[in-house]
Amino acid sequence: MADLSVELCGLTFRTPIMPGSGPNVADGTLLRAAAEGGAGGLVTHTVSTLPAPALTPYREVRGGMLNNQLWSAHPVERWIDRDYGEARAAAHAAGIPLIINIGYTTAEIATLTPKVARFADALELSLHYARTSGDLMTDPATAAYAAAHQPADYLSRSPEMLFETIRMAKRLAPLPLFVKLPILGNELVAVARACEEAGADAIVAVNAFGPCMSIDIETAEPVLTGDGMGWLSGQALKPLALRCIFDLARAVSLPIIGCGGVNRPEDAVEMLMAGASAVQVCTAALQRGPNIYGSLAAGVEAWLDQRGYASVQAIVGLGVKRWRTLVAHRQSVPVLYQEEECIGCKLCERSCHYDAIYMVDKLAEFNPERCFGCGLCVTRCPTDALLMPQVTQSGVLHPLFGTSVEAGRGGAGHAIETTGRQV
Repeated sequence: MADLSVELCGLTFRTPIMPGSGPNVADGTLLRAAAEGGAGGLVTHTVSTLPAPALTPYREVRGGMLNNQLWSAHPVERWIDRDYGEARAAAHAAGIPLIINIGYTTAEIATLTPKVARFADALELSLHYARTSGDLMTDPATAAYAAAHQPADYLSRSPEMLFETIRMAKRLAPLPLFVKLPILGNELVAVARACEEAGADAIVAVNAFGPCMSIDIETAEPVLTGDGMGWLSGQALKPLALRCIFDLARAVSLPIIGCGGVNRPEDAVEMLMAGASAVQVCTAALQRGPNIYGSLAAGVEAWLDQRGYASVQAIVGLGVKRWRTLVAHRQSVPVLYQEEECIGCKLCERSCHYDAIYMVDKLAEFNPERCFGCGLCVTRCPTDALLMPQVTQSGVLHPLFGTSVEAGRGGAGHAIETTGRQV
C-alpha cells in the first residue's frame, strides 16, 4: 500500500487531504468531526478581530457554490475559550497537526497572532481581499469595521505590507507560517516570491474567486443577500487553481498546498502532479460531510496502488516534469481512433465541427485527413475509442502505451497504425 503521509515544514500529516478554511470547520465540533472523518491535518475557519456579518451565505450554482461569508461569524474570544481547545484535543487524539487561520490586515494579524499561537502547530494567514465601503455590512459594528478598512489594507494588494506582516508574525510566533493566496492573475507569482523572501514556510493556493453573482430568474433578485455578490468555489474553480499551483511550483521553492475544486480523488492527484504537496477541501465537504477527507485519501491511495507508485511524494510535481518534455502543438495532429472500443454513442459525431467523424452501421468512421486535432471528441468519448496523442520532443506517442505512433496513418474507420504495436 502506498505511503500517504506527508512531511511539510517539520509537521507530519497522515494523508495529503485536509480541510480548507471555511464553514466546514466553523467550530471545534466540526473540526473534531473532520479529524474523525480521516483528515490528514486540521485547518480552522478564518477568524478576525470582529465576527463576520450575518448574511445568507451559501448558494449552489452549476459547477460550484457561491458564498458571501467573509470569515468566521464567531468572535475570536469564543474560539479561544472553547473551539481552539476542542480542535487541539481532536488533533492530538488523531496525531495530526492543527493549523489556525487568521486575517486580514497587518494590525489584525498583530493582535491575533499572540492570542492564538499557543493552540497551533502552524499559522495560516488569509490574504483574501474583502469588499469594503459598507457594501454588505448592515450591522453597526461591522459597518464601522468596513469603514476603517480600505482596499490597500488587505495584504494581497501590497507586497511591501505583506512582507512586513509575515516578518512580524514570525517574530510573534515561532511557528511554521502558511500564506493563503487569492487568485491574483499576473501578480500571483510576484506576491508568492515576496512571501518566500519574507520568510513564509508554505503557500496555500488558492482562495475562492470573486466577487461573482447569480440571479434567481423567478424573482429577478440576486440569490445571495447583502449586495448580492459572493465568492465562487467548488469544481468550477479547479482549472484556475491548477494553473496557479503550476505557476507557483515553477516560481518558488516553498511547498504548496493546493485548494480549489477538489471533489474526487483524481482531482487531488491532479493538484499533486501540478506541484502541490498536499490539498485542502472545503466545498465538497460542505456538500458531502466530514467523511469526505478519509474517502478522498482512500481514493488517492487506491489510485497510487493501481499504478505502482510507492508514495504520494512520487507524484508531487510530476506534471511539471512531464510538461518540460512536451512541445506545443504548432500543427494539426489527428486523434487516434480505436474502432474496437466504439460503442456507437454518436457523441463524437455531434461535436465534430470538421466532419472528420460520422456514423456508419452504428460505429464511428474516422477520416484523419479532415481531423484538426482539437481534441473535443476525445473529451466527450465515454470509452478509449478516441485518444489524443502526446507530442513530445522525441516524437508522437500513444497516450496509454507510450509507443511511437504515426498519427494520421490508416484509412477511415480503421485503427491508426503504430510503430512497434498495433492499436
